[in-house]
Amino acid sequence: MNPRIRLQLIIGFLIIVSSIATYEMFVDELKKIPADYELLSEHEGQDQVLESVNGNMSNPFWIRESLRERAVSAEGNILKITSQVTGVDSATHQIIFDNTQTFFVDRNSRKHQNTDEYFTFPPNVKKMDYEFFYPMMFTKTTFVFDKIRTINGLEVYDFTCTYRGVDVSSAFPQFTSSKILSDGSCAISVEPVTGMVVSFSKEWDDYFIEDGKRGGQVEKGGKHTTEYSEAILVDSAKSAKSLYYFLDVILPAMMVTIGTIILFVVVLFEKLKNQTRIIIDTQNELIKKERLSAIGEITARISHDLRNPLSLIKMTTESIQLRMEKNLDPKINEYIPMISDAVSRITHQINQVLRFVKTMPLDVRLSSLSSILSDAIKYVQIPKNITVTLPKEDLTLMADRIQLSIAFGNILYNAVDAIGENKGSITVRARTEKENLILEFEDSGDGIKKEDMGKIFEPLFTTKPHGTGLGLSSVRDIVTAHGGSVSVKSPPTTFTITLPQDRQVKK
Repeated sequence: MNPRIRLQLIIGFLIIVSSIATYEMFVDELKKIPADYELLSEHEGQDQVLESVNGNMSNPFWIRESLRERAVSAEGNILKITSQVTGVDSATHQIIFDNTQTFFVDRNSRKHQNTDEYFTFPPNVKKMDYEFFYPMMFTKTTFVFDKIRTINGLEVYDFTCTYRGVDVSSAFPQFTSSKILSDGSCAISVEPVTGMVVSFSKEWDDYFIEDGKRGGQVEKGGKHTTEYSEAILVDSAKSAKSLYYFLDVILPAMMVTIGTIILFVVVLFEKLKNQTRIIIDTQNELIKKERLSAIGEITARISHDLRNPLSLIKMTTESIQLRMEKNLDPKINEYIPMISDAVSRITHQINQVLRFVKTMPLDVRLSSLSSILSDAIKYVQIPKNITVTLPKEDLTLMADRIQLSIAFGNILYNAVDAIGENKGSITVRARTEKENLILEFEDSGDGIKKEDMGKIFEPLFTTKPHGTGLGLSSVRDIVTAHGGSVSVKSPPTTFTITLPQDRQVKK
């Protein structure tokens, strides 16, 4: 797999994971008890109450009771919640029972602060016992799992509880000097996913304590959530359960799916971009090959027509130069070297093109680096204004002496051209590193422009008005054929060639 695509996949995966983690934190915040928490439920039932200290118990009457819980303040994750339970005689509207309590509840755990008792059920209720201090019970009690049933199409868990000897004296202000205890039982239904209570029922038996023993009856009755209140609580629980399912299942699945789709779209786009680039590069390469093929055909024809006249011009010029008298005409002495130089340049360019378009098999033999460099220098004809420093130590390698001398000659020819008529130097350094021969060709020319560094080995690229753009491309091909590599840096312009000394090369 492409390293860039692999990196994109890793980054995309990390983004998806971090997004899901952030989302889960958001969902966890939603599942906490809200800072503006408020709950209202109504209950109804029958009750009997002692009319006076020495009086009789009333006849059974219908009562309506309300529970209102409300968060009044928040400090961090701790909510201050007030809970008021008020019982009213349905017939006379007389307040029979009124009790207000204050609780400090942890929003995360839904437990009372600094205790293990729950204030209300947490999400994902289990089939187990829960320790509670429930506002409707006025005491600590254990809710014991009983059964699973359905209320109006909603699956609920039923829990039961019992209590004994709970002090409820404060709930009967008319009997201020008496101690009143209560025994009772309860049943509660809770939607397990959200922890929302949808139904509650309770029976109680309140009595005086006299000399440490049970005295007269104070109140006896029972109540249950009204049908209207239960319907509202069930609908609210259904909505909350749907929301939880959406938050816990649907939305994360959508996020993963969408994230995966986006990730693969990015990867496919990257692959498409790479394929497009490959196609464009291939097309460009084909165009270059077509151009090079055309160059080869034309060069083969032209070179045949040019070589003989050029050779004749050169031989004639050399003959004239040898035969003429030194002081015959000063201008002739000036023109003849110019003619020879022009002929050499034309011959060099023809030879460059021919060597590039005509692939020659390597004739690999044990060769001397000094002799290869010496041939290269003869091939270039170093001018007098340039000094060449060669390695003092002669090294050997398995190579095609002629082709390497052509490659080195092309580098030296470029160095001579870069220095021009200025006084300059070319330094060739050689060293062995492991099983490789490292060669460096450094010149004192003006250097290579930064924007041209990546193009100089491409066929037909040249910055010279008289260049073919094939010299350095030929260098790369010859060095590569030897199993080596070539690179360049500038300034100063330094070509580094790495060649294997003993390894078998490409043939």
